[in-house]
Amino acid sequence: MQSPSLDQSGPSKGDASVMNIAVVRQAGAVIVTVSGRLSSAGADQFQEQLMAGLHDKPRALLVDFSELKFITSAGLRALIIAAKWGSADGYHVHLCGMSETIREVFEVSGLLRIFKVHPSVDVGLAAL
Repeated sequence: MQSPSLDQSGPSKGDASVMNIAVVRQAGAVIVTVSGRLSSAGADQFQEQLMAGLHDKPRALLVDFSELKFITSAGLRALIIAAKWGSADGYHVHLCGMSETIREVFEVSGLLRIFKVHPSVDVGLAAL
């Protein structure tokens, strides 16, 4: 098993009004944890982190939403782009730890059908 590596971006942790991103590589997968508010102001940074994680062609890309409070259409767009890249390379994007509010955004938009959804990152990793 590989040692996890960590790359953090974003403002100070713990402030729910801003977005924080952490990228960990574990067991051949890339786990992108996003917390706070994923608005149009942070969507480009989020997309850059997703794409950077995909360059090494991981087994899977897991996005941990367990601490995400808000997401805009710009954040959804970044995920759709990652899903298209993943599908072209033969792997899926897994969404983990979604709150009811965030899950409802994906349900209403019809996007749940293109992602694998898990209650937690641990369950997502076990499903690989």
